[in-house]
Amino acid sequence: MKTIYSNFALLLFFAFTLTSYAQNGQTLSIDEGGDYPILRNDANHPCITPEQYKIIEKQCVANIKLLGLENVGHKGTNTTSFIWPLKTANGLNDCSYYYIGNYLDQDSTSPGIKDWNCGLVTYDGHQGTDICTYPYPFYKMDNNQVEIIAAASGTIINRVDGNYDKNCDWSNGNANYITIQHADGSVAMYWHMKMNSLTTRQIGQTVVAGEYLGIVGSSGASSAPHLHFEVLSGITINTLNDAYSGPCNTLNANSWWAVQKPYTEPAIIEASVHPMLAVLPPCPATETPNEDSCFAAGSSAKFYTFYRNETAGMVDSMRIANPDGTTFTSWTHTSNVSHLCSYWISTKTLPTVAGTYNFEAKYNGMMCSKSFTIECGTAGISENKSGSAIYAYPNPLYSSTTLWSDKTFKNAILTIYNSFGQQVKQIKNISGQTVTFHREYLPSGLYFLHLIEGDEIYTTYKLLITNN
Repeated sequence: MKTIYSNFALLLFFAFTLTSYAQNGQTLSIDEGGDYPILRNDANHPCITPEQYKIIEKQCVANIKLLGLENVGHKGTNTTSFIWPLKTANGLNDCSYYYIGNYLDQDSTSPGIKDWNCGLVTYDGHQGTDICTYPYPFYKMDNNQVEIIAAASGTIINRVDGNYDKNCDWSNGNANYITIQHADGSVAMYWHMKMNSLTTRQIGQTVVAGEYLGIVGSSGASSAPHLHFEVLSGITINTLNDAYSGPCNTLNANSWWAVQKPYTEPAIIEASVHPMLAVLPPCPATETPNEDSCFAAGSSAKFYTFYRNETAGMVDSMRIANPDGTTFTSWTHTSNVSHLCSYWISTKTLPTVAGTYNFEAKYNGMMCSKSFTIECGTAGISENKSGSAIYAYPNPLYSSTTLWSDKTFKNAILTIYNSFGQQVKQIKNISGQTVTFHREYLPSGLYFLHLIEGDEIYTTYKLLITNN
């Protein structure tokens, strides 16, 4: 999946107008967004080159001969049925996690393109299905949040690992991948896997449907994590099949899926709440989502909605639900343009009453939500009555400052808020009498430091960051 990441810091952050909202009041949204900044592979940058196909085919044929599997299947009828080859892991609880970047190209005339549904979600010569992880694909990859699983039971006939998995150019097309032969002689290939994530099972060993194979990565000709999933009815490339059945599939009449997903799946992938904008740096750096679930009363927050197959004319209804389920504020977004993957941001002023709230987004009949808490760090916490002195030096600061106290802390928490009341940084497990605070990515301005130990606030300290 050819990808060029833009610096998604979205410096319009400070240009947004902040508005106070009354509970249960309909409000105007402040939107920023559009296409998620990913470009897909194209004919000039294919997932797998013709030269690589020749090497793969030669290796698989040789391995099948060594394993004595030459006569497996080949009865003229394929009986394999696939489950979905991805699943979530490591606590990922988004509403979904993928979109289809490219289908197989059914048009044999170059440069014409056509997918199985007679659409254009493909590129010239593409021979598989690209299932792309999203949003924050590199973050998901680094944290092993999307696993590749066997779509059907079979025998591993090829396995390659150890190749770099964060390519940003096309000089290294060597991917990490697994190829599996099924009982009817058909073959499935899983391409672009994360380096050193592959199953410990080796060539010649069997796997069952649903068994772990690896992590979605970006090895080979790819600059964003995705799974290139490819199906052959035999072992050679001239037995290429499309996993999907449809009006423009000229390769095979039947679907390989046990339950074929629809051509488009308009849905909200994730609804999330952020004290500041997400950062999507250029490849190969990992994204910083900057999501949070704890906010100061009356501060503002960024409400993100990430879409798969956003469709022109559809309406997304959003609201912030109070702890009792009533509406604090609500707004809508109408899709004016169709996108494969997209996002929208709304900036809202938060409630002033402490409690746990829900951000709810409803699109195409489906609900996606995320809870957040107002004043979660201070509920039930008493003010400092110990008389302990706390100082910061230097203040103002340029790069870092050290906080010092005449009290010895144990497992204290330092939380930093900007002038809008948004939490921008937190340091946990502070023990001793000093803690050093590094500016890192924070812009110049006034900040407030909350130092808490157990059930007691020791200080709310003002700190000024300058650029000189």
